[in-house]
Amino acid sequence: MAEASSELFSGRGRSEFDVPPALTGRPLLAEAWGRRLGRSFDVEGERTVGNMVRREYIGGSGWGAERSHIVIPPQYTRLAITNGIHKPKRWNISIGKLSTAPGIQTENAGTNSRVFAHHGGETEAKVDFEGHGAVWFYSFQWAGGRELISHTDKFRGAVVIPGPGLVAVGGAHLGEPGWGTLPPWKMTLRPA
Repeated sequence: MAEASSELFSGRGRSEFDVPPALTGRPLLAEAWGRRLGRSFDVEGERTVGNMVRREYIGGSGWGAERSHIVIPPQYTRLAITNGIHKPKRWNISIGKLSTAPGIQTENAGTNSRVFAHHGGETEAKVDFEGHGAVWFYSFQWAGGRELISHTDKFRGAVVIPGPGLVAVGGAHLGEPGWGTLPPWKMTLRPA
């Protein structure tokens, strides 16, 4: 029997569910979205530290039906869908291995965090953010991460993608990618 590339969870309101056993213990790629006119929702992870259970914010969905990518660290075995003091409306989250990341295209744009697989060699990319944002580069195992560019306001610039790996576009959050809704952004790969 072939292994599924991702698992879809859907619901309404606050919910909790376990990360599928076949996916635990490794970083995962989640795609989160709601209904067309719905608000965004938060994804929290639950982990055990000693004899305490901690729940921590991981990231957020896009507004409405816009899809955002969230990388779920390997220490989380249970996830919760929340929305602060408000009850979340309809929500969807697809969870899979990092290998399910879509390939990076010559033109990439969005209003949410995204993770792309880059299989080529060293490549220059022009980036244009209408507000805060950042671009990171990681290995395909989500190791050795480094920030390629980050600003807290509107900016344009160029980055060099060093070779094969994962390219993450998100907000800047304590030196790591912040997942969820972003101001409009665009990344264009320049031909070699």
